[in-house]
Amino acid sequence: MGTNEADTPKTGRWIPTAAVTTAAVLACAAGVWGYHAGRTGAVRVDLPASSDPAIQASCTNLIKALPSDVEGGHRRGVVGDDRNVKRRAAAWGYPATILRCGVTEPPEITVGGPDYTPLKNRYANMGDSAFVNWLIQEHEHSVTYTTTDRAAYVEVIVPFDDELQKEAASNALVDLAPMIVMNIPDKAGKFVDDQPE
Repeated sequence: MGTNEADTPKTGRWIPTAAVTTAAVLACAAGVWGYHAGRTGAVRVDLPASSDPAIQASCTNLIKALPSDVEGGHRRGVVGDDRNVKRRAAAWGYPATILRCGVTEPPEITVGGPDYTPLKNRYANMGDSAFVNWLIQEHEHSVTYTTTDRAAYVEVIVPFDDELQKEAASNALVDLAPMIVMNIPDKAGKFVDDQPE
């Protein structure tokens, strides 16, 4: 006597279709959230130690004054080991353009230092009513701009994927230079408003 498949008890585990669908939806949502969080979440920023109260105050003022958007990238949070990271650093967009305030003087411009390279250095002047002088350092996938004429050194790291983005990297400075000029004095301790007419 033959058996009908419908009469045979199932020994395997039965998982309702709704449970499988729910698990798939949750996995997709977690993936999308993780992807989005990676593009909008806090950016880790490492900073050199700085104990100079004047630099700390200038950096705090600068970070407060920075725009919410730089070159179309929205401002993101920052995290790091320095307890003052939120008062000394900012980030925008994905991959993140990062500003670090109160960094050390680049060795390439340290007069008399072993890495001093005055003839190889590239510079740019950008700003609003008063210009900011920048040292330009190109890397494989980013350009680093560091102020050379301010009481506190400010560094802006702009990432790029191709030659066109590399050429446009300095556009970020147009958004940032006016805030730097207004909040970080020059090496003589003067702000734009203190300059003689």
